[in-house]
Amino acid sequence: MVTPMSKKASSTGVIALIALVVFFLLFTYLSLNLKSIDYGYDMQELISKERHLTEEIDKLKAERATLLNLARVERIVINKLGYQYPKPDQFIKVFDD
Repeated sequence: MVTPMSKKASSTGVIALIALVVFFLLFTYLSLNLKSIDYGYDMQELISKERHLTEEIDKLKAERATLLNLARVERIVINKLGYQYPKPDQFIKVFDD
């Protein structure tokens, strides 16, 4: 036989269990939502870094093209290394048989 006191205790237990489940679900939902926001911030930071690195790569490519300019290389070789174009009498002819 169920007494009124045990009915009240069991309904309080059910309510506490439901409240615990709701709290757990709410906590899980909020935790996942905060993770999603954190991932969004991380992604924005990575996109910003990617943009910065892409700009740096473009600058380095432009600098490389400038440094490998044949006129510049020729000027450096002549002025700093003392290169001279060969004279016609300095050519050696090699013939294939």
